[in-house]
Amino acid sequence: MIFLWTNGTGILGVMVLQALAALSVVVFFRRDRRGYSMIRVLVAPLPASVLLVVMIFLVVKNFDLLTAASATVNTLLVLPVPIVFAIGAVLAVRIRRRDPGRYAQLTTVDVEETASV
Repeated sequence: MIFLWTNGTGILGVMVLQALAALSVVVFFRRDRRGYSMIRVLVAPLPASVLLVVMIFLVVKNFDLLTAASATVNTLLVLPVPIVFAIGAVLAVRIRRRDPGRYAQLTTVDVEETASV
């Protein structure tokens, strides 16, 4: 049973990350379409992010079907997802203010450096 509890929280976290990724595509390409069609940069990712949010809501609402646990246990299992997200957002804002160069490096990958490792 513990296996299902921990996996349920992990699956929920992955779903939240997928929804955020789909939404970030919409936000990014809204500013600069880079020559891509509207269908590719808005029509496809926007419904995907909305549907993922709906699915997340349904998973949280029916979490007891997965765990067969009490409401308190289910709340304690779901609660880390928004808490960890909030901590990450606060840390990102803090790094962005204190060290913009380091913040910019969070989204860059040196392909040649990683290939040699």
